[in-house]
Amino acid sequence: MKAKNLNRQLFQRSMQLLLLFLVIIGFLQTTLIYLYTEKQREMEVGSYLDGLQQTTNLLGEGQLLTEQATELAEDILSDANVTFYASNGEQQMIHINRLFLKDKQTAVYTEPVYYEGKAIGTIEVIYSIHEALELIVTQLVIFMIASIMILLLAWRFYRRMLRKTLAPLDRVIASVSEVAVDNLAEPIVIADAQADIAKLVDSTNELKVRLHDSFQTIEENQRKLQQFVSDASHELKTPLTTIQGYSEILLRGKLDNPEKIRYSLESMLDQTKRLTYIVNELLELSKLDRKVYMGKAELNLNVVLQEIFPLLKMIQEGRELKLTMGEVPDVLMNRNKIEQVILNIVQNAIFHSDRQTPIMISTYQENEKVVMAITDFGEGIAEEHLPLIFDRFYRIDTDRSRESGGTGLGLAICQDIMHAHNGEIDVQSIAGKETTFFIRFPMMKADR
Repeated sequence: MKAKNLNRQLFQRSMQLLLLFLVIIGFLQTTLIYLYTEKQREMEVGSYLDGLQQTTNLLGEGQLLTEQATELAEDILSDANVTFYASNGEQQMIHINRLFLKDKQTAVYTEPVYYEGKAIGTIEVIYSIHEALELIVTQLVIFMIASIMILLLAWRFYRRMLRKTLAPLDRVIASVSEVAVDNLAEPIVIADAQADIAKLVDSTNELKVRLHDSFQTIEENQRKLQQFVSDASHELKTPLTTIQGYSEILLRGKLDNPEKIRYSLESMLDQTKRLTYIVNELLELSKLDRKVYMGKAELNLNVVLQEIFPLLKMIQEGRELKLTMGEVPDVLMNRNKIEQVILNIVQNAIFHSDRQTPIMISTYQENEKVVMAITDFGEGIAEEHLPLIFDRFYRIDTDRSRESGGTGLGLAICQDIMHAHNGEIDVQSIAGKETTFFIRFPMMKADR
C-alpha cells in the first residue's frame, strides 16, 4: 500500500478538524437560537397570565371576562390562538389568529389560571414557530456560506503555510536520499529547522556516524583479512615449497648418498612440523575469533604463577628469573590459556635478551586491575613497531623469527586470549634497553 504524503495528510486532518469545529458551532448556534425563541415565548405567555390574573373577573362558574382577556391577548399574544378551559369542562376561545390555522409548524403552551388562590382552569396558547424556523434556516444558510468561504481560505493559505513549515523536513528527506558510502562523514545541516526536525537531523547524523564507523570497520576487517590470507599463504608456501622440492628430488632418485637422503628427510620433517605448528596456531585464532566458550574459574594469579614457575625455570636455561608477588585478589580465568600467555611472553623475553640479563616477573593490584608485568633487559622494541606487534604474522626481524620457528601469531593469540577474559595486554619498551609486557585482569565486583 502506497504511503500517504505527510503534507497532504496533515492538511486533510486539519481540514477535517476545522469542518468538525464549524459543524459544532453551527449546531450550537441553531440550538441557542431555538432556545432563545422558546424562552421569549415562555416569557410572553407568563406575562399574559400575570396580566390575566390581575385584570380578569369571574363570570358565572369560573368563566373569564372575555373582553378583558381578549384585549390582553391582542396586546401580548397577537399572533397566537388563546383558549381557556374551565375546571368545569367548558371551553372559551379568547383569541384567534387565522393566519396560521393551517400551519402545522406550531407550539403549544398550557398554564393553569388561579383566582383567589384556587385553580379555575387552564389557558392553552398555540402559536406558530414558522418564523423562528425561518430565522434558524436563514442563519444556517449564512453560516454554511461563511463556513465554505473559511474552508476555501484555509485551503489556500493554510496549505501554503503548511508547505513552508514542512520545508525543512523536505530538505532532510532530500539530504538523506543523497546519502552514500563516500559522504557518510558529512553531516546534514538544516539551518532553520524546528526543534523536532532538528532532533531528527541530529539522530540522522548520529546514524550516519555509526554507519561510517561500521563501514570503516568492515573495510579495516577486509584489509586485515586480505593481509591475513596473504601472510598465511606466504607462511605456508615456504615449508610446502621445501617439502615439494625434496620430494621431487627423492622421487627422481638423484640422491644416492645416505647422508643427503637423511638430510632431505629431516628437512621435510622439520617443515612438516612447522606446517603443523602454523595450522594449530591458526586453529587457535579461529576459535578465539568465533568466541568459542572458554570455561573460567576463580583463581589467584600468584598461585598459577607459582605452579608454572618450575617450567619457567627449566626453559630459562640457567638464567636468573626474579619473581616478585604482591597481594592480589582472585580473578576469573582459564588456567590453561593464561599459562599459554605467560609461557609465550617469557619465551619471547628469553629469545630477545642476553643470557647474562635477568627476566623479572611481578604481580600487583592497580586501579581495580590485577596486573602481571614481565620484563627483559634485551634489545627492546623500536617505537615504530610497538603499535603493530600484536598484529597477526607481524615480525620485527623476519629472518631471525623464522630461524627460531616463530610464526608471528603468538602475541596475536595472547591478545585474543586476554580479550576473551575482558582483560588487556600491552607493552612498553626502550629500544636497546628493556621491554615490559603488562597483562591486566579486571577485578571481580566483590573485590572492588
